[in-house]
Amino acid sequence: MSSPPSATQPATLIDPTAPYTLHPLLSSIPLSADPDTDTKVHITTVEHWNGNLYIGTSAGELLHYVSIPGDAPGELIWIIASRLQPPYSTVQEAEDEGVKQILLLPDAGKACVLCNATLSFYTLPELSPAFGGKIKQAGCTWVGGFDLNEVEGEQQGKGSGTVIVICLRQRLRLIRIGDEARKIRDIELGGVRALARRGNLACVADGSSYSLLDVVNEAKIDLFPISSNSEVRQLPERTRASLELPTGAQYGHSRSVSGSSPVRLGRHERNVSLGAELKSKDSSSPWPARTSSQTKTSPAISPSRVQIPAKAETRAGASPEPPVESQVQARPLLPHIASPTGSEFLLTTGTKATEPGVGMFVNLDGDVVRGTIEFTTYPRSLVFDGGDTEAAEYMGTEGSHEGYALALVQRRIDSRTATAVEIQRWDVDPSEAQQLKAWLQIDNAAAEAEDAGVGLRKAKTSVELTMSSTSHVLRSRRLHLLPKDAPMSDAETKRNNEEDVFASRFAHIQAAIILFSASQVQWVVRNTVASRLDARLEQATDASSERISIDVKTVRMVLNDIRGQDARSELEFVTFTYIRQKASLLLFGSLQLTTASNTIAYETDKRAASEALVEGEIDPRILLSLVQPLSGEIQEGTEGMWTPQGLRDTIYLLRRATLLETQSQDTRGPYGDNLLQVLKRYLLHWRAKKGFGSVADEVAVFQTVDAALLHILLLLDQHSPRGPATPNSIRAELNDVVDKGVDCFPRAVELFRSFHRLHLLSRLYQSRKMTPQVLETWQQILEGAHDAGGEMIEGEQDMRRYLSKIRDRDLVTRYGTWLAQRNPKLGVQVFADEHGRVKFSHQDIVALLREKAPSAVKEYLEHLVFARHKAEYSSELLSYYLTAVLAALELSPNLEETLQDGYTTYRALEPPKPTYTQFFADNSSPANADFTSNRTRLLQLLSSADPADADLSSLRAKLDPHADLLVPETIVLHALTGDHDTALHLLTHTLGDYDTAISYCLHASPAFLFSPRPLNSASLTPPPHATQSSLFTLLLHQFLTLPLPARLDRSSELLERFGGFFELEAVLEAVDGDWSVRLLGPFLVGKLRGLVSEGREVGLERQLWGARELRVSFEAGEKIREIGAIVVRDADGNGV
Repeated sequence: MSSPPSATQPATLIDPTAPYTLHPLLSSIPLSADPDTDTKVHITTVEHWNGNLYIGTSAGELLHYVSIPGDAPGELIWIIASRLQPPYSTVQEAEDEGVKQILLLPDAGKACVLCNATLSFYTLPELSPAFGGKIKQAGCTWVGGFDLNEVEGEQQGKGSGTVIVICLRQRLRLIRIGDEARKIRDIELGGVRALARRGNLACVADGSSYSLLDVVNEAKIDLFPISSNSEVRQLPERTRASLELPTGAQYGHSRSVSGSSPVRLGRHERNVSLGAELKSKDSSSPWPARTSSQTKTSPAISPSRVQIPAKAETRAGASPEPPVESQVQARPLLPHIASPTGSEFLLTTGTKATEPGVGMFVNLDGDVVRGTIEFTTYPRSLVFDGGDTEAAEYMGTEGSHEGYALALVQRRIDSRTATAVEIQRWDVDPSEAQQLKAWLQIDNAAAEAEDAGVGLRKAKTSVELTMSSTSHVLRSRRLHLLPKDAPMSDAETKRNNEEDVFASRFAHIQAAIILFSASQVQWVVRNTVASRLDARLEQATDASSERISIDVKTVRMVLNDIRGQDARSELEFVTFTYIRQKASLLLFGSLQLTTASNTIAYETDKRAASEALVEGEIDPRILLSLVQPLSGEIQEGTEGMWTPQGLRDTIYLLRRATLLETQSQDTRGPYGDNLLQVLKRYLLHWRAKKGFGSVADEVAVFQTVDAALLHILLLLDQHSPRGPATPNSIRAELNDVVDKGVDCFPRAVELFRSFHRLHLLSRLYQSRKMTPQVLETWQQILEGAHDAGGEMIEGEQDMRRYLSKIRDRDLVTRYGTWLAQRNPKLGVQVFADEHGRVKFSHQDIVALLREKAPSAVKEYLEHLVFARHKAEYSSELLSYYLTAVLAALELSPNLEETLQDGYTTYRALEPPKPTYTQFFADNSSPANADFTSNRTRLLQLLSSADPADADLSSLRAKLDPHADLLVPETIVLHALTGDHDTALHLLTHTLGDYDTAISYCLHASPAFLFSPRPLNSASLTPPPHATQSSLFTLLLHQFLTLPLPARLDRSSELLERFGGFFELEAVLEAVDGDWSVRLLGPFLVGKLRGLVSEGREVGLERQLWGARELRVSFEAGEKIREIGAIVVRDADGNGV
């Protein structure tokens, strides 16, 4: 059973932002069977398969652990099942000491264990000796060589066993392991320390160099040395042949190795044939011979090697092998061969173990491709993970499409050397890979002699581990707006449990790489994208001091790293969403901290924060919870606000930081520029999402969005000038938000009232079609209530237009009469509008105005009489005007004097002069504008009145006391009663308006006396000539009574202009005998000319009638001629 790590065992210094992290597997392993021994024992290799852990030690022991489920979810307890000592002949040294390799063959149910250069076989999983313990192979340097094409295609060993390669000191041996072990062939190539195979092509490494090998045709291409300080070893000349290795395209998906191969080899300059024939039988081999009709034999080829001094210890039953050759160098570079893709091998090379190493890719033709991989020092262990599409799909690991190379290297840290796992991408450009390098440092590993006991291995099978850090930051937790001291409710506890279960799905990750050091074994697992990116954001937030700081540049780099990436799994989708939201929250928090220092942020920072917020789609309520007083606008909903715990922790951190700072809320300073403007843009973005079903808790969210947006706009608009909104202004945005409707109606009403924005309140009511409240609010503004915005410039006009559009009769009646009482001229338009949707009868309107707005009755009657020509209301309107005129005369003595002076002045004017109506209008004082208007309307109505309908006696009774002041009115009244002589007398003698007197005679109607336009259409009909003549005769008599010289001037002019209306005899009788011919000459000449013209007209008429009679007689004769004579007989037949 695993125990907790002790203080002396190695610890790991892990960068949380690295692509990989360590997960404990097993610690405090009893490596030695004798705990009291002084011999240092370390782990040499580790393998894992199907819940079984196999650990090899330098003491030549094999420990087998099995796992059982623990009490906690995902917990495994490891118990030791067995401790074996595989057989060997001689104890080896350095890299070959102890259990060097554990090769598991699950399909065959076998395990190969290489211990001290002796290969033995066991059954899985219990490690019982396989094949009766009879098969062992001494002198083995390496074992492996699976066909990687079949491994990735999941075809390894199906039905026919598994083919592996064992490397002996003098040859390679291909064997098939199944129910029995069968040798396929030997290849005369000795000293191989590493091998990777795809189909029939293998990449091998001996003690000094790499080469490509055709395992069927036994042809080889030499590549390059492992160490640049060594030379490539050449085989003896007699073993070379002019055979060429086939091109790499033939090895992409080759079949499994068989006894013979039809592949034909051509020439190749670097190729070396490994012998013309295979040995038919190896006398020292324990393997059953593989029968083949094409078996080849050849003498063994073995390069010369220096023998390693062997220890005297041997195991019983082990087959003797030639002694192991000693190394030329104290510590040669270990070859590393990997095949990350189906068409490439990666090989490492360097100079010394303490100097940088290089990884080079070669294709199946032996040509170097791609760029190189650089290692800090030459790697002691090398593992590739991910990057191959098929492998990624097989592993099913998040991010396994990214290819990483993990190397165990030495690294200088603080003037000391430490062992670390160097992590870098191999499937990207080398320059980019250098920038993305990361390390997992293994503390105390450098204290181990020559790094013994530290290594990396890729396990046979992966396991599923639980990474609680990922689920911890992604699980949802309730965000409390206020400090919560009360215990958690049952509903919240239940929701927390549900969120934990949901997030636990993201905590599972596949692990297949094992790191062993000292006495512990750990998994090297892919760090989830969530953990890595979250760690980078955490590093960007420095909360160590009293005041936190945020590295904006780092946060923006994190956002740039994931910008444009598409999620390939649910975890990536949740991760990217979380990271974008947290990054945007930190950028906004940076603006808050800048605002707290009373500094306006850079535009780039504000723009970056705005873009990040839009990209992250963070719940706007989270941001509002950090800003006062906007946090009061948050609606939590029935279940509260739930957010990932990583976000919640950041929110609490920022909240504590902002509470410690005293922040000015002047909207014209950093508070408005840094925070309110950014929030405004983000909230407007969220308003556009209304109606989207993807918004969780949308009712509470959009109520909060609308309330906060209104609050922000009201704060920003406080210092705007009064008046209507200008384009692209804050006030225009505010109006647009209100007009489009808000979800927080009650709160909006409170905000508008608290900010004294009554006009905005009315717009809000209009958006909800709340007509009574709209009119009530406008009434308050018009009556003087304070409206801070001052947007209602023409409030009465707005109300009139609005009343004409609504259909509510009661509202139109109520506010129409109120407006009419306030502004009679405008209020009457509400009821007089022909396009209004509410219709009233004229009688109802008059009665309504009399009751509710008496001052507007006159205006409405004027509309009826003058605009609608409703003569039936003339008498009532006439009475209004007369009453108003008489009241003005009684109240203003100066007005009487003004009128008298006006008459005197007008009479004194010499002809030609304007009519009195025009004179009165031109000389009226603005102070008497109402009197002038009423008197003009009175004359117009009085002139157009119908004598049959008008109450003339009543009018005369009212006018007689003021006849000397209201002369035109008296004249019209006499004209209405038919007293033409008196009317003309007043016109000529009292008023002196001669042109109006002439007009009266021409039209014979009072409508043309003092009215510019008669209201009665009957007045437009010309009177008979006799009537006109009689009136002109009366006018002539009035002119003849005028004093001199006006008498002569006016009479002679009248006779000259209108002589046709006078009889010559009557004129001659009327004028005095002393009139000169010069005065009557024009009249007499006109008369004589009239007589002559009349005679000529009579003669011409007589001639026209004669001509007509002649024409008719001629037409009648012609007609008779055409018809001819007709005989008409009576009843007796007699002709007539």
